[in-house]
Amino acid sequence: MLRVIVLFLFIFTSLFSEDAEEFPFIGVTVTTQSIDIQNTENQNETVGGLRYGRQTVDWRTMFTYQYGSSGYRSFSMEIDKILMDELFGMPEFRPYFGISVGVLSYDNDTLNDSNGYFYGANLGLIIYTTDTIDADLSYHYHKVQSFDGIDHLQGGTLGFHYFY
Repeated sequence: MLRVIVLFLFIFTSLFSEDAEEFPFIGVTVTTQSIDIQNTENQNETVGGLRYGRQTVDWRTMFTYQYGSSGYRSFSMEIDKILMDELFGMPEFRPYFGISVGVLSYDNDTLNDSNGYFYGANLGLIIYTTDTIDADLSYHYHKVQSFDGIDHLQGGTLGFHYFY
């Protein structure tokens, strides 16, 4: 796990080491996801979140804390590559592909563990609503490790970010 964190920190610092203009932002998210719990049906969770990140023309890095009323908590780091910017010809719509890693805490009576970590991929679309606000629609698939009973998480996220 330590190797994964060190790798992501290296990638994060190297992404912003060039002289590219950075755009910091804060945001809120709502995520609906399916949690694959072994030996039972999948559970659906809707959680809220707070987000901090920085974006350049081609890259975006975010830290997200999510929490739910049923004991779901997670903290993750996501690195996204903005794709096909010139294909759309409209800077208001920007698709992206990203990877993420994070830690997870989930209290459920059917599970032996309550903590683990995850890694996975994200795919989404950034929609600029104003000069300082964007909407982010995304899908994620995360593989869960060190957590007996949960195999993976998958679902969609709607986020709003304010650039300052």
